Amino acid sequence: MTSQLVFVLALAMGQTPSLDSASPRERSEAVRAMAVLGNRDAVPGLVDSYRREPRREIRIEIVAALGRIRDLSAAPLLTEALTTDFEREVRLQAMDSLLGLYIPISDDGGFFSFIGGITRVFSDEESPRISSNVTVDASVKEALVQVIRTDFDDELRRVAAHALGSLNAADQIPALVGELEGPRHREYRDVRVAMVRTLGLFQDQAAGPALTRLLRDADEDVAREAIRSVGLIGYRDAYPQLVNLFRSRSDDGERERVLQSIALMRHPEAVALFESLLDSREAKERELAAEGLARLDYDASGFAARIGEEGNDGVRLAQAFALVASGQSGHVDSLVEALDTRRWSQAEVYLYELGRFHGQIGLIYPNLRHPEADVRERLLQVLGRIGDPESRPYIQPLTDDRNADVAAAAVGALRRMVGR
Repeated sequence: MTSQLVFVLALAMGQTPSLDSASPRERSEAVRAMAVLGNRDAVPGLVDSYRREPRREIRIEIVAALGRIRDLSAAPLLTEALTTDFEREVRLQAMDSLLGLYIPISDDGGFFSFIGGITRVFSDEESPRISSNVTVDASVKEALVQVIRTDFDDELRRVAAHALGSLNAADQIPALVGELEGPRHREYRDVRVAMVRTLGLFQDQAAGPALTRLLRDADEDVAREAIRSVGLIGYRDAYPQLVNLFRSRSDDGERERVLQSIALMRHPEAVALFESLLDSREAKERELAAEGLARLDYDASGFAARIGEEGNDGVRLAQAFALVASGQSGHVDSLVEALDTRRWSQAEVYLYELGRFHGQIGLIYPNLRHPEADVRERLLQVLGRIGDPESRPYIQPLTDDRNADVAAAAVGALRRMVGR
């Protein structure tokens, strides 16, 4: 008989499993019974039980349960587990549960979803980000930095760096830079790459000098990530170095990576470079040139003729982006229709930027009635990322959309606007 069935039968017979039981199975069942969203009253008992619990697998279940309850009163215990438990699996689960306190996620795994191992609901590199209206306790961010500084497991240090990015802990930039440039991680490529990526996610100019120093790092992976991150934060002082890298590299992939960073930077001096690449033989260079110009105060009216002559889908989308950004709103249809093609992620980025940075969010609203569910869902995701509270009246009707994925996307978008 499975432990789940034993537990259900025990409940049916009026028997309540106890955290104080001598039986590991009963202690485990008691933890599972308490792992209910919002069950704040269970937190003190689970905290006490963790500190008495000798079995690794039950400590994992306890910290997973605290994450599932999602009450901030559990944060001190989770930071304690993260920094002091001698079992790496417990520390990993504690980190994941800490993120869960601040970043609501759907839990579709059912009542016993976390049983039998670590539940990594946040992936390392593509985990959700905290909402702008949420404040993270300083002790949580400091605990993650402590992991990077002192934990003997390089995998945990790498995951902790990504976790700081998820929590948007930009106040920890000095600590991250110190670790990145210090001797401890010199031989740990993956940890260094994770720290560089996190610095890019912060989009804070304070990280610019350190990232610029890494553009020619001896480790190619670190240098590549630094190129990307310095563009993401828009650190214009790095522009001359990026231009030199672009002109000196012969590998198409490396040139593309550098040009993409320049296109993100919004540096007015880049106009001449982008214009020189509009007729490049390389489609990716034409695409990034149009994209870069779209992010500047550039008259892209001449692109209307170019679109008709262009044979590459990605380039045409970038040209449409530039046209809409310069006031020719009729071309937004090209971006919306691309949401139902293999180019959807590119179009999604452009629509986000138009709504977030170019004040053209109103162009998205009429398209929420688009007949294709994928288009409606992706437009809702864009609006959720933008987070403008004035979008609520346009989003609300789609919570009753006939397509379940669209309705879920509408609910998710509204949740991201709570408190704004």
